Amino acid sequence: MLNFFKYMYYWLMTSVAGVVSFCFYPVRVYGRENIPKKGGCIFASNHESNIDPILLPVVSFRRMRFLAKDSLFKHPVLGTMIRFGGGIPLKRGTADRGALTEALQSLKDGWPVLIFPQGTRGGERPQAGVGFLAGKSGVPVVPIFIEGTDKVLPKGAKTPRRTQVKVIFGKPFIIQPESPSNQAAEQVMQAILRLKDSCE
Repeated sequence: MLNFFKYMYYWLMTSVAGVVSFCFYPVRVYGRENIPKKGGCIFASNHESNIDPILLPVVSFRRMRFLAKDSLFKHPVLGTMIRFGGGIPLKRGTADRGALTEALQSLKDGWPVLIFPQGTRGGERPQAGVGFLAGKSGVPVVPIFIEGTDKVLPKGAKTPRRTQVKVIFGKPFIIQPESPSNQAAEQVMQAILRLKDSCE
């Protein structure tokens, strides 16, 4: 019964987010055919706005789990909502083995898991966690480039500004299990940045 409630809650929230997107930030999506139709995969995206983790479930059409900073889970109501929506709490700046273990199990169970290799909005270097998950799980990595969400909801803004957003899903690829996590993370980040070059 609880799983059914989580299922309904997820798609209700995704539908609401879709309506908000249509009203405030119309989205053009490219490469949706690159999304695996079933099975575990890693959605690896650049991170420019708090909108990003809300937007990607809307445009991917796959129910997913996602890593989110653990401070969001400390508020009892907000934390429960994020958990029900598939969130996995992550202690940023550390090798959070608990979060990585939960994400790895989700991938093995056939879930897509969304991760932002930059770790924080506008971060310059990818975090090793995405490389660890990709190498350890052996699932496809789908690189994603988002453009425009930083203009919809800039840092410090409380209300969205209407502007066009673009989302590009790249071709999935596999990270070899013997690849060091840092090198694998760089490989993932470069795949994301190549999508940026393709839309300029």
